[in-house]
Amino acid sequence: MRTSFFLTLIAATALFFTGCATKSTGNGMGDGAAYAGDGAAIDPNDPSLNGYDPNDPNAGAYDNGKFEDLYTRVTDSGLEALLFSFDSYVLPAEELAKAEAAAQYLFNNPKHVMIIEGHCDERGSNEYNLSLSEQRAIGVRDYMVQLGVAENRIQTRAFGEDKPVVAGADESAYRLNRRAEFVPYK
Repeated sequence: MRTSFFLTLIAATALFFTGCATKSTGNGMGDGAAYAGDGAAIDPNDPSLNGYDPNDPNAGAYDNGKFEDLYTRVTDSGLEALLFSFDSYVLPAEELAKAEAAAQYLFNNPKHVMIIEGHCDERGSNEYNLSLSEQRAIGVRDYMVQLGVAENRIQTRAFGEDKPVVAGADESAYRLNRRAEFVPYK
């Protein structure tokens, strides 16, 4: 009886720590975060930067602002959302062609930029889903950077479960809501 209680306590502790929101880990494979401002020659102590935050994932990006504030959204790009497995931010091999198509779009349109929006289904806490959707978006961005897209042409947004593409509480709806969307701007 005592051993069973101890094992249950260990399992509950492990679940608690794996369910907590964490800082994103970069490429969806656990090897460290990368932000648009990494490696940029910016002094965060420079008073002219007015509140520069080196931890902002968009620091150092195109024109130092949010793409949606600086550019016009392209609504007819034909890019498909990349879908994820349940509770995962690992890019599925069968979905990589969608990220490759988004990278090709940027290669073909050198003056365009892109926001990658991470999303989750409704299961899980708000904090967990925001973290997971951030990891998804950053993982896709990092993959596109590995393909040769300039990092400062891509920004990420995390929406958690707040913007489902399909209403419903079954696997067919959940599958479509676990996604990264490619939103280009010109």
